[in-house]
Amino acid sequence: MKRLLRRWFLGKMTIIIAPGKGSRASHLHLSYPFLSFLSLLLIGVLIAGIYFADTYIGYSKAIRTNRALVQERDYYSQQVEETLDMLEKVKDIESNLRGMLEMGSVRDIIENYPVGGSEGEVISALPHSSDIFERYRFDSNVAMVRRDVWEQEQSLSDIEGFIAQKKEMLLSTPSIWPIFGYITSGYGWRTHPIRGNREFHRAIDMYSPLEKNTPIRATARGRVVVAGWSGSYGRLVVVDHGNGFSTRYAHCSNIIVEQGDRVEQGQIIAYVGRSGTATGNHVHYEVWYRGKPVNPMDFVRGR
Repeated sequence: MKRLLRRWFLGKMTIIIAPGKGSRASHLHLSYPFLSFLSLLLIGVLIAGIYFADTYIGYSKAIRTNRALVQERDYYSQQVEETLDMLEKVKDIESNLRGMLEMGSVRDIIENYPVGGSEGEVISALPHSSDIFERYRFDSNVAMVRRDVWEQEQSLSDIEGFIAQKKEMLLSTPSIWPIFGYITSGYGWRTHPIRGNREFHRAIDMYSPLEKNTPIRATARGRVVVAGWSGSYGRLVVVDHGNGFSTRYAHCSNIIVEQGDRVEQGQIIAYVGRSGTATGNHVHYEVWYRGKPVNPMDFVRGR
């Protein structure tokens, strides 16, 4: 074994270098230990080169990825801030709507929600070197957007319900003319055209040049509670509109609705006539509110 090691340490490899024809060859003698060291050195350099190349490629890729993430973060942060600006405009519109509708403000049930910033403002930019602070900033702004969206949804839903209620009240309030024509006898004291005595006329009488062909229309949405003969009224239609309102249409020639029918504003319910105590073709139109007759002229649009 010692002999083999000795031969290996003392052994040499000769490399002959022949420059060309006519030139003297050179001899290069290299020992086996030196060749082994040189081989290990080359292998080490190769491995180190591969390692550093891979590390550089990974680092370059991480840099590109980080730049893309920073751009994406900045983009979404800008979108959040733009969305907050839009929400502020929506709040202004909502406030104006409430002012026009004379509605009170919605109670802010989450006014102490911890989203940072003074008085709900967007959190200012923090150093980009701190990912924790940047993440907190972004999450806080997203939480603020969600809060404001929820709040505006509740508020707009409140306004929608309020408008729907007002619309229902408007459609259920007598507000159009029952026929196309003109008034022959107004609301108030008058001399009765047949009996000749003074009486309080709790309606308006309207005449139309079309006479019996004139349709009588419901002046508001409601339910027919009377549709038939009723003494001096003759053929009578009574519509209950809810909210304390009801209307009466008397002296009809023909009634085309029945008790219990639902009618819409402007729907034809009967035709002008002279049934009951009447001197000619006309409609006797009454408006009642909470059980008392009121002046129909107070509820007619465009009078």
